[in-house]
Amino acid sequence: MHADASPADGLYGVLFTRASYAGGVSPRRTFPDIRALRTAIQGRRIVSFWCKNKPFRIEPYGLLQAKCTRAWVLAGWCLERQSWRFFRFAELRDVVTSEERFPLRDDFPMEVPDCRGGWRRRDA
Repeated sequence: MHADASPADGLYGVLFTRASYAGGVSPRRTFPDIRALRTAIQGRRIVSFWCKNKPFRIEPYGLLQAKCTRAWVLAGWCLERQSWRFFRFAELRDVVTSEERFPLRDDFPMEVPDCRGGWRRRDA
């Protein structure tokens, strides 16, 4: 664990610094820990993170693996957009698990995004 990180920070992994971005020097960011994210899913804890330079808060429901790319994808209910969203695990940054819990939803989509940008029926 990095000296600046603590268990209270939520999920943390390897730290890195980018040389530049639109606002100058990038702040230090953390990569997600897949085991801690699975714990958040099992405990039904709300998770917040950055993805593609945008903040998100979601109710995480599962980690899926894309068939053609084998990339890990986080599936969850986005609290800002009030819709189901899918996020590539490799693009998540600064993941933090809150103590706030959420009730399970029964309307998980039966179709999930495929590697060609379309949709396919989810295997039951």
